[in-house]
Amino acid sequence: MDHTPEMSAELTEYIEKEKTELSGEFCRGCGYCMPCPAGIQINQCARMSLMLRRAPSAGWLSEYWQSEMKKIEACKNCRQCTRKCPYELPTPELLRRNYDDYWKFLDAEKKAGRI
Repeated sequence: MDHTPEMSAELTEYIEKEKTELSGEFCRGCGYCMPCPAGIQINQCARMSLMLRRAPSAGWLSEYWQSEMKKIEACKNCRQCTRKCPYELPTPELLRRNYDDYWKFLDAEKKAGRI
């Protein structure tokens, strides 16, 4: 490598933010938790907060994804997903947090006139 990039304060700050967002209790989307008896797309819905902030959000706020996120309301709390998760995530709780965040995010986007 001929040119090694400089580690600027701005880049350091960005990396620290990324490390915080991508550490700890978040769904990696591996799909081992599937299928869900309630029909929830766990591997997408349990990481929706990340997807809204790390990918263009318009697609995730579509009527299709709104209906998919609504399925979380039917979670039976059977914990099949938790038992199958290789990361030992508390999946029903993670789904609920992403559900709550999703509707707040959608509401904010509507109020801002972006959708």
